[in-house]
Amino acid sequence: MNVSSQVPTDTQSEGSLWLVTFADLTAILVAFFVLIYAMSSPLSGRGDARVVGGPGLSAVDPVAHQRDARNVQTSSLPTLTVDYLAAVFSDRGLVALGDGGPLSQKVEHGRLVIRFAPEFAFASDGRALRPLAGGVVADLSRTLSGVANPISIMSSVPADDWALAFDRADSVAAALRQAGYSRPIERFVTPGLSGDALLLIISDQRRGGA
Repeated sequence: MNVSSQVPTDTQSEGSLWLVTFADLTAILVAFFVLIYAMSSPLSGRGDARVVGGPGLSAVDPVAHQRDARNVQTSSLPTLTVDYLAAVFSDRGLVALGDGGPLSQKVEHGRLVIRFAPEFAFASDGRALRPLAGGVVADLSRTLSGVANPISIMSSVPADDWALAFDRADSVAAALRQAGYSRPIERFVTPGLSGDALLLIISDQRRGGA
């Protein structure tokens, strides 16, 4: 009987004992990450959302949700230079370049100013838009809905009639809305505009236009 050829069983198993320790550590790590995931909040990334409702009832505020959706939609739109927008409107035959005539546009101080003469823009009552002017505003709205440039409306005060000035600004804003423009529109009235004109002002955010 050859005694030297027999190796004890304990000696053969010593080389694989580290696998037991490794398996234990792996199981502990998996359990740790499962606990972290289970304790995380599903609304942790929605800091702007508000939770409404009584005990046992919660829901994301629909107003905040709609505001978030609009912000995401706006942030995904490009902001174009006003010079480029002026060239687009001119090439499409919407607004002529220059600073005169019934409908014209010019770039000044990082803003594109589109001027509507009152006799071109408004009907005999001085408030409602003429069909041709309404069509121009609708075409402008379709183009401006695809960019993130903010817009504002500035109306003159003809014969110190402030109500008429507000009505004119509201008419243009309503025409923009009807054509699909959904972002905020600032409206101003001011005396002293040349020829009682109404101005549609498109700002260039990258130049700091207001």
